[in-house]
Amino acid sequence: MKKIYTSIDIGSDTIKFLVGEDVNDKVNVLARTTVKAKGIRKGLIIDANLAVNAIRDGIKELSEDLGFPIKEVIVNVPDYNVKFMYVTGKINVDGIIDTEKINAVIKDSVYNKLDKEYELVTVIPLDFIIDGVEDNPYPAGKEANVLEIKGIMISVPKKNIYSVLSVMSGAEIDVQDITISGLADYFQVRNKKLDSKLGAVINIGHETTHVSIVNRGKLMNTDIIQLGGLNVENDIAYVFGTNIIDARKIKEKFAISHKRFTNLNEVYELKNNLGNIVKLNQMEVSEVVQSRLTEILKLVKKEIDSLTKRELDYIVITGGVTESKYFKNLVYEILGKDVIMYSMDEIGIRDNKYTTSMGMIKGFINKMTIRGKNDYSMVSQEDTESLITPDNKNKKDKMVVSKIFKGFIKNKEEQE
Repeated sequence: MKKIYTSIDIGSDTIKFLVGEDVNDKVNVLARTTVKAKGIRKGLIIDANLAVNAIRDGIKELSEDLGFPIKEVIVNVPDYNVKFMYVTGKINVDGIIDTEKINAVIKDSVYNKLDKEYELVTVIPLDFIIDGVEDNPYPAGKEANVLEIKGIMISVPKKNIYSVLSVMSGAEIDVQDITISGLADYFQVRNKKLDSKLGAVINIGHETTHVSIVNRGKLMNTDIIQLGGLNVENDIAYVFGTNIIDARKIKEKFAISHKRFTNLNEVYELKNNLGNIVKLNQMEVSEVVQSRLTEILKLVKKEIDSLTKRELDYIVITGGVTESKYFKNLVYEILGKDVIMYSMDEIGIRDNKYTTSMGMIKGFINKMTIRGKNDYSMVSQEDTESLITPDNKNKKDKMVVSKIFKGFIKNKEEQE
């Protein structure tokens, strides 16, 4: 049976939708799309009706691409005021450890430990202990008398979760799991080397920047800086007297993140808010951009120091802003040359804005594996077969050609 999952990454600028299939521990992209985020500001839902319509638009496009309706998803919730707590749990098993027993010991670990105004996001298992023996990351299927867990409980204010669940309900979508961006980001950038070290994952988004501390593959802390790519656009619009749409074009197609690499002969011509034609020099534009990006990176450095006093082994930076020209040179200058500039390399989503979306799916697969539900899928067998049955072969062939062409057009537009 095919194992297919859908994630919805609710961002401030765009909402990213991604459908992936788990094939031999690799997630293949089946469909993806983005829609303009409406009713959302800095990751928080401020107009539920607008947000519902945006979610419906994205789900409709995905469903049309795949040929069957998307009904179940993983979604991220705002991680403002997130709390982390070390927890332990213990239950009697007296037999084989199954999904029910794993869920029971996790439930025991959080019993009476949630603050009144908070709701559980997840418990990150640090270890499962079987009859006093530690180091059992995947306990399902093993025999035990007593099962214990050591873990980290992640919780957020109830309003953060309920606002998202309400929107999903309004869009007639069933939420199978919730997560936070910092956790998802690490599942995407992780590798065996990073899993054994202490580091930070930085995701510079449209309106906010997420800073997460990860120790040996486990998220330990996260916080949000209230600055992102939009601040760069606002600076350009203010300094050069133009509208925000033109400012974004200037940022993405003309500006350089580090003025050292500018071309003094490069000029951008536009009509300002007064109706006058002006010519912008690449150096003066890049100075504005570099100033704001420098501020963000210095705040990242300060935030890392506030989240952990220990010396980091690595820093990974991702997010849409990292696509800016010569951004890595500015990063190396401020944070050091050991920083890892992450770049998405999955076929179909070679764009860092999908870091969280793909990480959400990989994190969910990991959660299902720990709980012994390796065969779980968000798509029914009937819908799955509609992709591969002989009766639909001609239809499927046409869909594949259409998707390839559509993906080509999308990638081309994103590069321009």
